[in-house]
Amino acid sequence: MEENLNLTPEEIEKIKQIYEEEEKQLAQSLENGPISYQPFPFDQLERIDLSQLPLFEHTLKVFSLVLKSELFRIGLDISKVSKGKTNLIKYKHFAEHLEGDYYFVIFKTQPLPSYGVLAFRTKFLFSLVSLLLGGEPEELKIEKNVITQTEYKILEKFFNTILRTFEQEFSKLYKVKMEITDTDTDKSLAKANITDKKVLITNFSISFASGEEEIFYLIIDEETIEPVVHVFMGSKEEEEDYKKVIWKAIRTTEVPISVILHATPRKLENILDWKKGDLILLEEFANKPVKGYIENNPVMEGYLGKHQGFYALLFLKWFKE
Repeated sequence: MEENLNLTPEEIEKIKQIYEEEEKQLAQSLENGPISYQPFPFDQLERIDLSQLPLFEHTLKVFSLVLKSELFRIGLDISKVSKGKTNLIKYKHFAEHLEGDYYFVIFKTQPLPSYGVLAFRTKFLFSLVSLLLGGEPEELKIEKNVITQTEYKILEKFFNTILRTFEQEFSKLYKVKMEITDTDTDKSLAKANITDKKVLITNFSISFASGEEEIFYLIIDEETIEPVVHVFMGSKEEEEDYKKVIWKAIRTTEVPISVILHATPRKLENILDWKKGDLILLEEFANKPVKGYIENNPVMEGYLGKHQGFYALLFLKWFKE
């Protein structure tokens, strides 16, 4: 039988306080209604850490520098293209702060999943049409927010120039093909299926020689970057994968194979007297195997013969000293 515990008055008072506190907390929870057990919000987990993607930021920076000259090539007098800050945010939260009408160019990055988007102010694009046609940027005299098919054809060169430049810089680290798949004016971007997704958003500033400045956004779904996150982290792939690549390269390398036959040494004066039909004996016996060489190293033995009009070596075994 267990012995009774001897508690001091202070210990008894402490236990009583703990009990009363627990009863009080339970009563308060019941007053507030039944306890709710919510599932863990997995959609809030960070799948990508921007601070660990230095090469992605570098790619965007180089893209902005190269874009200036590429836009100049299509007739736009650009003095500077600057990269702004990159944010990882739910797209719908970003869209809430977009003021005015926007035009969205949706593109696919093959072979990676999901979509990317270029976002421009619609008023800027109307002004750009005039610039691309050799005129001056003009304010619209009538209210208009729909880009016609003709206007899109004029702007298509501008869109493709941005996309090709980004594709070029992206492909320096991971080979991709970027193609425009659709356009949209709905800020929800339901067409691209990224409304409720986290996206990487970078703003770029285009400065014109005339002094005007315009902001556009490059939006990339988090799912697009996730499969190649190790590339933009600057980390190596698993060692096993490299071994497979190296081994495949070794296995598929073409190597020269040769058979060398040796004649017995002769005096130079005898060699100079050779005439057509003279017989030169070789050191190899007709019924004995000869050696096969790879890069002057003997690696195999076989019998020399003929096959379908060609001399051939019948493999016998790997050569051992």
